[in-house]
Amino acid sequence: MAEAITTQSEQDQILVRAASDALVAYPGVRVWTDALDMQAHNGIIEIGGHVRTHAEKQVTEDVIIQVKGVKDVINKLYVDTDLELVVAHALGNDARTRGGFPGILVGSAFGEIYLKGQVSSQDMKKAAGEIAAKIDGVRNVVNALEAPEPPKPAPAAAAKPAGAKPAVAAKPAPKPAPKEAAAEEEAPAEE
Repeated sequence: MAEAITTQSEQDQILVRAASDALVAYPGVRVWTDALDMQAHNGIIEIGGHVRTHAEKQVTEDVIIQVKGVKDVINKLYVDTDLELVVAHALGNDARTRGGFPGILVGSAFGEIYLKGQVSSQDMKKAAGEIAAKIDGVRNVVNALEAPEPPKPAPAAAAKPAGAKPAVAAKPAPKPAPKEAAAEEEAPAEE
């Protein structure tokens, strides 16, 4: 493998455009060139960014190496399915989120991690987002985990001046006497 790339000449910029055009024209596997970052230096192309599958990662490298003028390819692509596994593994190994499984579902699309499901607390939800965001290759975290809201604190009792007598609860008002049953209606007279 070649060394990391630092600067691009005009010829290298032309080579990057040719590599991008070759990927767009390739009919076998759709590679989203918008999710790629390509640089070239002396005919060596370094590709970074995100692809959905290992097949896309391999096809990207295979197509680029066939472009006229490309000497080598440094493939630093992240695969979404790998990111999902790494994030899930990290969540399962962290004491703050370990108890959240199997309630935490992890998905990824071009480096954006989606956390869904239910967890036991707001703290666990927050920790899951923090853990996922620290994984190399994660561009953004969408934390859609559901967690119960923390209980609202009870209102504090009003401060009483020193030496004040405790309040005496007022007696409830007496209930009104039940109304007497309405006078029985007389049966209609028979004719």
